[in-house]
Amino acid sequence: MKKIDRRGFIWSSAIAGTAFALTKNVRTQNISEDGVARYVTKEPNKLKLLAVTDLHFFDSKTPAENNERTVAELKALIEKFNPELMLINGDMWFEGYGPEGFRRSQYAVEQISKLGIPWIYNFGNHDLMPDFKKTYDLLTNAPNSLFKGAAHWGNYRVEICNQGEEIPFWIFLIINDYQPERGFNQYQIQWFKEEVDRIKKRYPVPPPAFIFIHIPLPQFDELWKSGKAKGIKHEPVMHEGGTKKAFGVIKDSGIVRAVFAGHDHVNNYYGEMDGIRLQYLRATGYGGYGGEKVKKGGTILTIDLNQTPQFNTITVFEDGSTWNYE
Repeated sequence: MKKIDRRGFIWSSAIAGTAFALTKNVRTQNISEDGVARYVTKEPNKLKLLAVTDLHFFDSKTPAENNERTVAELKALIEKFNPELMLINGDMWFEGYGPEGFRRSQYAVEQISKLGIPWIYNFGNHDLMPDFKKTYDLLTNAPNSLFKGAAHWGNYRVEICNQGEEIPFWIFLIINDYQPERGFNQYQIQWFKEEVDRIKKRYPVPPPAFIFIHIPLPQFDELWKSGKAKGIKHEPVMHEGGTKKAFGVIKDSGIVRAVFAGHDHVNNYYGEMDGIRLQYLRATGYGGYGGEKVKKGGTILTIDLNQTPQFNTITVFEDGSTWNYE
């Protein structure tokens, strides 16, 4: 049995009800294919996304205070940088035993839903699910949520589209690399390969794609050691036993432009390996460790098909300041 540490799940059972009602998000489109969400951008061929990770609601010795600080931070990031879409890349809430685990997920989902911005959710290693079905239902039915991962352990794709166009101009592949296998391993590889096949069958000229995972690939460590990365690294790359074979499969797909990860709160760097960007997102939540070393913040990711390069990222903070990777 693997030792449960600060990154481990604590499994139990619980039953509870959702705490808020549904609302309709006019910028999303439901389509018949399982595991697929569509988002219609405000401007043609452009997207401005706020990516956050490791919110860690209910973590730390003063959870109520840090929960409030994190919510205020998210509100400020949205107000100052005006993204049209938000992505949460894992560890939104922190564990909890029995019914408490589901109550924590309810609180976290409610806070995000009240921000008034469409949002994409990915699982991390601390997002405890005492009852899988109830948690999936909560995420699927939450206001402004694009979550479509109930059928595949949280894995799904989000198609980024122009108004009135059937073919997306970008695709996000949301991959849970903690369940059912820890790290990016055979289950995740198989789902990815099958999803790429579905994409290529539906779109003979497939759009470019990003992968969002919580736990980084082993190649994140190789990238840093190569000296080609820009940014900061204050802790080891915790790939949790992920296989190096995954990167080869991702590369061979021919559609992936970047892989974004979280998990290691005091790492925030990026670089390119074999034509694919590997990037740590800035850790966001005040309940998580590392704030004394690396300032909490978010990442603005912009896509613009009319620009070169077609996508860019910058680290952003609630006071309106930014940080460029050194």
